[in-house]
Amino acid sequence: MSWQINFTAACLLGSALLLDGNISGQPPETKTSRDLEVPLGTWVKLSPLQATPPSPRLGYEGACAWDGKNGVLIRYGGHNQGGGGEQGSEIWTFQPKSAKWTLKEPNTSPPGICCGQQNLLDPTSGRYIRFPAFSASHGWQWWREVYLNDASVWTYDLPQNRWRNMRPLPAAHPRPLRCASWDAEHEVVVMFGGEGSSEGTWTYDPWENIWTQKKPPKEPEGRSGGNMAYDARHKIHVLFGSQFDDDQHTWIYDLNANTWTELATDGLPPTKQNDAVLTYDSNAGVVLAVVKITTGKDEEAKHRLETWTLDLDAKKWSPLKPEREPDPTSSRARQLMFAPELGLTLLENRPSNSSGVSEQQIWALRLPPKAAGTELPVTKPKLRDKPPLVEDVVVSVLNAKQVEINWSPQAGSDISFYVERAVVEVVSEDQLKRLKGQTPPLESPSVGAIRRIGPFTRISEEQSGSSFTDSKVDLSKPTAVEGEPTLERNFHDEEFDSAGRTYLHAVYAYRVRAMNAARKVSGPSAAVLTIPSSPQHLFAKESGTSCPLKWDANPEKGIVGYRVYRMGGRYSKDSIARLNQEPQKELTFSDPAAGKETRRYYVVAVDALGQEGFPSSPVWFNREWQSFYKPFVGEWHQ
Repeated sequence: MSWQINFTAACLLGSALLLDGNISGQPPETKTSRDLEVPLGTWVKLSPLQATPPSPRLGYEGACAWDGKNGVLIRYGGHNQGGGGEQGSEIWTFQPKSAKWTLKEPNTSPPGICCGQQNLLDPTSGRYIRFPAFSASHGWQWWREVYLNDASVWTYDLPQNRWRNMRPLPAAHPRPLRCASWDAEHEVVVMFGGEGSSEGTWTYDPWENIWTQKKPPKEPEGRSGGNMAYDARHKIHVLFGSQFDDDQHTWIYDLNANTWTELATDGLPPTKQNDAVLTYDSNAGVVLAVVKITTGKDEEAKHRLETWTLDLDAKKWSPLKPEREPDPTSSRARQLMFAPELGLTLLENRPSNSSGVSEQQIWALRLPPKAAGTELPVTKPKLRDKPPLVEDVVVSVLNAKQVEINWSPQAGSDISFYVERAVVEVVSEDQLKRLKGQTPPLESPSVGAIRRIGPFTRISEEQSGSSFTDSKVDLSKPTAVEGEPTLERNFHDEEFDSAGRTYLHAVYAYRVRAMNAARKVSGPSAAVLTIPSSPQHLFAKESGTSCPLKWDANPEKGIVGYRVYRMGGRYSKDSIARLNQEPQKELTFSDPAAGKETRRYYVVAVDALGQEGFPSSPVWFNREWQSFYKPFVGEWHQ
């Protein structure tokens, strides 16, 4: 028997998955969490079905997390509907009760990625945490956006529909297909592995905006793929699986002891290249795994999925053997998460276009609850004696010797602030072959990438206000980093031109800390540079063969205007044209020569010194796979 959800009124009472008889026309969001009465022990397909709202049919390799406060799955990144197209940065939500997908069009976006599994939700702040993965290797991305805008952490605030580049420094180097899980006791991310990574185990604390390399005495072998899940009852992280290897171990990590241990278990799921996905079902008290089993090779490969549970009390893996497993999928096509408010495990499952079933599927599974008296202890929020992070720092270059720093104030009369500064070394667009191969550099070339950022030093006294002017800088000539860098990037010979013209200005990074009456100091704010920030809320629309654009004014003082850039095609051989040589003050632009082909547009702000800043996130004109977006966007769109 195949369990499927049925949303039509005629079948509500007789379906295997009831919506509590909701035929009143009221929005499903008003119903209680008990509405999804999924039968015990078998997978149920929630979307897409004939009677459900439309699915965007996004491609594989995205990254999903459950947002319990808002009752939605948050989905970011991955490939387009064709499977292997551009690496996207779209943010979507899925509401399990209504099976409704919603495209969020936020203020800006980090560079698009693929192979982005195990991004996480911070339940304390309610923000989605995005880590880097593969970018700029499938077309329709400007390398300048990737060079400048990518960072080890971005966060997304769903109620505000707002991305923030957290730029914590010093930083880990999260790799694609990493393993990560949220540690509820310590309120940190624990991360391990990733394709090509040898950095081992790290934690990221969103409250402090700080990475910490843990360096335990023993660690598992590095890996691409596999997953981690946090068992909140035992307060340990479980690591299992791999995309390419055959690791016949179950690993557990204890953050309190900073130790990895091989767990001897009764039974074991298939391990060879199983590309396992994991989550912890806090109702059932078990770790749930979905593993891939493959027979044959290359074009002859056949896949199937199996669901297993791990009981850490019994140290036993057991096959679930549900009446229905999700449809077969190949590698990097599954995302697993538990929704405690619904008592359901949710699976995003993406059969490939070549399999004959081209769908972006959402499945649900309910397991029997753990025996009475073994309920999960209530986890109280961690007591913090430090102020929260200072957010939304704005750095304005007033002239070559004056930089103004502003930030959002914090509640409380006992809060004071101080400012830190670091030297930044950059490389210009004329020194980067990928950039000048697509766009002729300006006469005074713009910043193309960050090479290194030096150590931060405090430059201000404590103050109660939320503004500070630094008059002890000289931006008229470059300055070299001294001391241990907090960030460093090396460029290969094939991308760096040593004969290219260098950048003519000094660049600095600023960050702000808060202090309370007990002299406890917050973690560092995001590092913000002395070049303009990315223009935000950029939108485009189709107007015949013309493309009108609109965007918001930058928050910095001293902005003299904006330049618009157009991607002429998907590949590196295609030009990226600068459409206005002189910056324009207007916040709208129309490209009469957009034509009928697919285009992508960026906007860059220019400051009082003539410095171009960080590129905006891009917007589409006549996008590929446009028909899938018509139910989700308006006339103006990203």
